Amino acid sequence: MLFSTATGYALRALAALPEDGSYSLAKDLASNLGLPGPYLAKILQTLAQEGMLNSVRGPRGGFRLSRPAHRITVGEVVSVLDGLDSMTGCVMGFVNCDGRDKPCPLHDAWCEVKSHLDATMSMVTIRDLQLLDLRNQSGAPRARCLGKNNIVLPANVPTGSLGK
Repeated sequence: MLFSTATGYALRALAALPEDGSYSLAKDLASNLGLPGPYLAKILQTLAQEGMLNSVRGPRGGFRLSRPAHRITVGEVVSVLDGLDSMTGCVMGFVNCDGRDKPCPLHDAWCEVKSHLDATMSMVTIRDLQLLDLRNQSGAPRARCLGKNNIVLPANVPTGSLGK
C-alpha cells in the first residue's frame, strides 16, 4: 500500500460524507465502510483539527466536510495524516542516497514516479473519489493510467477534476 492505513481509511470516509451539509457519525461511517469505529473516529478528529472537517458532538452531531469535496485534494489528506516527508528518502532505504554523489540504482526512476504522483495527488479531489464510489471497491468502475499524465475514467463515470 502506498499510503498509511489511516490515510486509506480517511480517503474512503471523506468520499462517503454527504455534500449536503449534514453530519455523519463516525460509528455510522465505520459501519457502512467496514472500518474500525474507534480508529476512524480518531482519524476524523485529526482531520477536523486540521480544518478539513467540521465536527459537532452529540447524537445529532458527527462530521461533515468543511468545504466542498472538489476543493479537498488527496495530497492534502496525505500531508495531514502521513506528513509532507512521507514519500521522501531513498526508495531502497539507503541512508546516503542522493541525486549527486551516491544515487541508488532506482533513484532517477523513483524521482520521476514521485513527481507524477505528487502532481496527481494535488489534482485528484475527494469529489473524484466520490465519483469512483469507493464504498463498493470490488464492483466500482476503475480509473486507468495510460502513461504520462493520462488518467482515464470509465465511460459511465462523470468527471470531476480528473477529467479536466
